[in-house]
Amino acid sequence: MWFDGGMRPRFFVYGAVVCVLALAGCSTVPPVIPIFGRPARIRDEGYSLLYSLADKQSNVGKILIIKKASAKVSAEIKEIAEVFGKAKERLDGFAKEDNGLSFKMSDLPSMEEKTRAAIESTTTKDLLFSSGKAFELRLLLTQVQALDYASHLANELADKEGNPKRKEFLTQFAKQCEEHHKTVVEMVGGG
Repeated sequence: MWFDGGMRPRFFVYGAVVCVLALAGCSTVPPVIPIFGRPARIRDEGYSLLYSLADKQSNVGKILIIKKASAKVSAEIKEIAEVFGKAKERLDGFAKEDNGLSFKMSDLPSMEEKTRAAIESTTTKDLLFSSGKAFELRLLLTQVQALDYASHLANELADKEGNPKRKEFLTQFAKQCEEHHKTVVEMVGGG
C-alpha cells in the first residue's frame, strides 16, 4: 500500500512540482490575441486616430478669432481646417453606412495619452501667449506635424482598407494633406 510506504511523500512532492510548474508556466505565457476580428480592430484603431485628428484640426482656424496672422497664413489655416472638416463629415458618413466601423478605439498606452495631452496643452499655451511672426511660425509648425501625421495615417489605412469607397477617400485625403504640408513647409521656410 502506498499509505504505508514512502510513496505518499513522493506522490505529494511530484504533484506539488507539477502544480508549481503549471502555474509558473501560465504566468509567463503572453495572452493569445484572437485572430478573428483583429484586422477590424486594427482598422478601427486607425480610424479612431484619424477621426480624433480630423475633429481637432477642423477647429484649428478658430484660433484666428482671437489671434491675428497675415492674410496668407490665415487663408492657409482656414483651408486646412476646411479639409479636415470635410474629412470628419465623410468619416461620420462612413460610420453611419457601416455600424461595424468604430471611432472609439484609440487604446493608446496611458503614458502616450498623457504625453499627447501635455504636448497639446503646452502647444495651446505657446500659441495663445505668442504674437506676430512667432505666433505664425508656431501655428505653421503645428500644421506641419498634423498634416504629415494625417497623410501617413491615411495612407496606412488606405493600404489595409477593403472598402473601395473608403480607400478612395483615404487616398485623396492623404494627397490633400501632402499638398498642404508642402505649402506650409514653404511658408515656414519664408516662401
